[in-house]
Amino acid sequence: MSESKAGGEPIVRLSSVTFQYDGKSVLEQIDFTLHKGDFCGIVGPNGSGKSTLLKLILGLLVPKQGTVELFGKPLSKFREWSKIGYVAQQAAHGTGGFPATVREVVLSGLTGKVGLFRWFTKEHKRHAEEVITRVGLGEKIDAHIGTLSGGQRQRVFIARALVAQPELLILDEPTVGVDQESIEQFYRLLRTLKDESGLTMMIVSHDVGVMSQWVNKVACLQQRLHFHGSSDEFARAEEQILKRMYGDSIRLLTHHH
Repeated sequence: MSESKAGGEPIVRLSSVTFQYDGKSVLEQIDFTLHKGDFCGIVGPNGSGKSTLLKLILGLLVPKQGTVELFGKPLSKFREWSKIGYVAQQAAHGTGGFPATVREVVLSGLTGKVGLFRWFTKEHKRHAEEVITRVGLGEKIDAHIGTLSGGQRQRVFIARALVAQPELLILDEPTVGVDQESIEQFYRLLRTLKDESGLTMMIVSHDVGVMSQWVNKVACLQQRLHFHGSSDEFARAEEQILKRMYGDSIRLLTHHH
């Protein structure tokens, strides 16, 4: 297994993490570090433990063995959840009938900071407008979310996560159901956000071919961590790594930009 070389300060660190559901092992001896400024893609087949890994990082599950640290603190002592933005799997799906505009959905991302039943100030609204513009939806700011395409709705939920100004953005399968052209635009947006703001990102995806060309770190998960290193290292050994995870039936597709 290749381990990530030290970069900025550790944002996420898992040490010897093991997790089981009903006695069945899902993750085994995971050693994983995400450094400040990393854009890390996590790949693996269905049932490989990707969603479980995210739930452990988000504090929704507790490991059977090992430790999880966020921003240098043990998970049990971490309280600064506003530092983490999360876009759940299928977040943009099933919202077509939701009676809200782009502006309203994005402003709702500030509820954790402002509090329930509190008014948003002019400064809050101005900041939300800036974030909406950054994700390329300035002209849609007052549009009903149900009138947007799947790719545009995904951008709305990224803006909703960004409006609280997190230091770490986690995205779970964000391109499911999005057309190929929108996927390319989506990754280009994420890379721009990272380069402009220094945001640390972690993205779970099945689309190894496209994703690995935009991230700078790759983690390959199948109960154990089969690879954890730079995207350049992954590219040099991609076929062998994926065959270890998926078996000889894997068929690699090359994407040209």
